[in-house]
Amino acid sequence: MPWLAVTEESLPPFSKGDSIQISEVELYKGLTSPPGYLTESELISLMEKHGIGTDASIPVHINNICERNYAQIEKMDSLFEAQFSPLAESGRLLSKCGKCSRYMKYVSIRPSRLYCATCEEVYALPQNGTIKLYKELTCPLDNFELLLFSLLGPDGKSYSLCPYCYNNPPFEGLETLLGDLSIGKTNKSGGMPCSLCPHPTCRHSMIKLSVCACPECNGTLLLDPVSAPKWRLDCNKCNCLVYLPQNSHRIVTTDEHCNECGSTILEVDFNKNDTPLKDGATLHKACVLCDDLLHSMVEVKHSKSFFRRTGKGRGRSGGRGRGRGRGRGRGRGKNEDPKMSFRDF
Repeated sequence: MPWLAVTEESLPPFSKGDSIQISEVELYKGLTSPPGYLTESELISLMEKHGIGTDASIPVHINNICERNYAQIEKMDSLFEAQFSPLAESGRLLSKCGKCSRYMKYVSIRPSRLYCATCEEVYALPQNGTIKLYKELTCPLDNFELLLFSLLGPDGKSYSLCPYCYNNPPFEGLETLLGDLSIGKTNKSGGMPCSLCPHPTCRHSMIKLSVCACPECNGTLLLDPVSAPKWRLDCNKCNCLVYLPQNSHRIVTTDEHCNECGSTILEVDFNKNDTPLKDGATLHKACVLCDDLLHSMVEVKHSKSFFRRTGKGRGRSGGRGRGRGRGRGRGRGKNEDPKMSFRDF
């Protein structure tokens, strides 16, 4: 801790009357620096470490300190609204810390979080869902084991995240890159999951899993690698879902891009017993927006439209629907999910 004392080097033993020959004299100037401000999680971790207060009295102590003007809290998060228990005695072992390579504990009581007893650090996690270890894969930036967060329900999205990157976004200017999406360590809306990470080579990042632009917002549709056998694309900013062919054995993104719309080419491996390809072929590489076969087998949910953004009008043949009843607003109730068809545009 640089603010405790000036660093000094140990001197060799001397006796009274010893003569010392001075070879060089230098004058060093040093300044101490104050400690950084404590966050809510750091304050609670220190109080639990030193045995200050109980589950019920920790919020009372903090409130008394603020009322007596010993300290000030600029922003209070949901951590103070929960019931407290010593983190060292709570939770279960889940994933390895990238700093000490020891297992961290997952505390499921809201607000759910990870706690590393060795480093004495707390990592916030997304709420209102389930958390589990993601295939023991690690983040290439900090060596933390990745987690998989899943929302509840049949259409609940899932995404991977690194606990450290989620709390400490590693890229400068990330707020500008992600537009209006709020991120950061102290924001209730969450941090940076892998679906928002611009890492150019990590196979879990937005760069590697992105397919095309979202039709509902300024986000990006990403392939959900754990959605098998119900393969789908998820928007990384809104709740738009695009279901891909269900009779597929494997679907992955490639490094190729469509010449017409710029979307990522998908490689679809159909089941051999239910393949729509000729001569029993199973492997098909195509753009989800421009390929007629692939496009006819997808379905979009929680979105009004889904089309190729080329700026060339509404399509190659003009008109909408083309007699198939898939145009916008034809014979469809308000609550029915629209089918995608680029022939409508």
